[in-house]
Amino acid sequence: LFQTLLFLSTEVMPFSPVERLRCTLNGFTDVFKPAYYFLEYKVASKQIPNVSKIANRKKLKDYIQTESNNNNNDDDESTKNSIFDHSKWDAVLKRHVSVGTGTIDDVTNINLVNYDAIANDEDFNSYLELLEKTNPDVELSPLEQLAFWMNAYNALCINIILQYEKKNSPKINSINDLTITKDNPVWDQVAGKINGKDISLNTIEHDKLRKEWDEPMVHACIVCASASCPNLRPEAFVSDKIEEQMIDQTKNWLQNESKGLWSKNNNKLVLSRIFLWFTEDFGNNIQQNFLPNYLDESDAKKKLLKGKKSA
Repeated sequence: LFQTLLFLSTEVMPFSPVERLRCTLNGFTDVFKPAYYFLEYKVASKQIPNVSKIANRKKLKDYIQTESNNNNNDDDESTKNSIFDHSKWDAVLKRHVSVGTGTIDDVTNINLVNYDAIANDEDFNSYLELLEKTNPDVELSPLEQLAFWMNAYNALCINIILQYEKKNSPKINSINDLTITKDNPVWDQVAGKINGKDISLNTIEHDKLRKEWDEPMVHACIVCASASCPNLRPEAFVSDKIEEQMIDQTKNWLQNESKGLWSKNNNKLVLSRIFLWFTEDFGNNIQQNFLPNYLDESDAKKKLLKGKKSA
């Protein structure tokens, strides 16, 4: 944990401008920040399951080649897998997700979601019906399952907001407004149905994704309807190009200097709080083993990761 927090005097991004101001007013210095973040990590760890010790979690790279070989074996019927049709969700995203201008809570280059338009889009309702009728764990191959669950998370995150606003007014300012009590956060509430059964966003994120997949790029691909989250991708994830899509998502997230990773005062790096909450998911020595893989060689942040002064 402290390796994540302290490399190159790295800070972790406060969640909002108000929180940043509060930290300043309370007199937090670089000396005390590690202790502050450690306490936050301990609180988060009570709510977020540590999945790093679960044996035999799937790795994306292991399945890319395996499924490619299986799909090329046309003579073996047993290797063929069902392909889930995400075209309706893809159309919804292309129609109603756009790059915004300006800032929201000091965050820039945000993909904006037109919730009102999605609420009236029949393709969205049809896609939710497809999700409800599908048993992905039985019907789909591993890569199809990965695409299914990431798309389902993003679609149902929008759905839980739309269902609330359909019954209540005025519109919410934050998805966290849907939290009823400390013991009933929005993440544990029913967001929709999969295979005919109610499901929450936490069940998808932790049980269907994190516990099944040893793949930190998932965190760049599922979006919790907040400006500080990675951008919602304006296309559906699909198994035949899922590696390319996930790498691109991670690059876009980390290269957005108000979301993922950015330099401060030309000698510090600031990380998204996602790296604090999900420290174990990113493995050891992320400054060498994870972050550089998604930064351009010319990026000043990559030079800082290598211990070099940026120009």
